[in-house]
Amino acid sequence: MTSATAVVERLAHPATCPLCHTVAASVSETDLAAGLGWRCATCDQRWDADRLATVAAYARYVADRGRPTRPA
Repeated sequence: MTSATAVVERLAHPATCPLCHTVAASVSETDLAAGLGWRCATCDQRWDADRLATVAAYARYVADRGRPTRPA
């Protein structure tokens, strides 16, 4: 049986698919930290903490590059 605290925690911080932005209400940040993963019900991609960290690092890289400037 699941405790009320665990249910509230899951609802407060659900995982979200970075590809299609579907919320995975059954997976929390705590689950990801514990090594669990999930398959997105919409796009069928498999996600876990390592893969999410890679996507986040790439997003930071792209944002840091800025827009290329055209010569005058």
